[in-house]
Amino acid sequence: MTFDLDAFLRTERAGVEASLARVLARHAPGPGPVAEAARYAVAAGGKRLRPILCVAAYRAVADPAPGDRVPDAVYDLGASLELIHTYSLIHDDLPSMDDDDVRRGRPATHVA
Repeated sequence: MTFDLDAFLRTERAGVEASLARVLARHAPGPGPVAEAARYAVAAGGKRLRPILCVAAYRAVADPAPGDRVPDAVYDLGASLELIHTYSLIHDDLPSMDDDDVRRGRPATHVA
């Protein structure tokens, strides 16, 4: 049996993106500068390797059967890692830090 890494990354990234959408809908709903900034920063994308590694660790330890669904709580844990990472990028870009105006090809959160 061969392992298709690209398919694995696409599948798990979709699960992470769904979890991020759930988390933001619950904790950053509606208008407001903080909620809008959170959604903007998370929407910048990225490879989402940190949360995917979290899911991969679960799969390695739990050893689910092929086709078994990973619990939402695992994706939510991975999403929390991604949110912490995103926060660190926002903080790093601030004028009092590196003062970067661009992040991932778009205006940094404090600029937008």
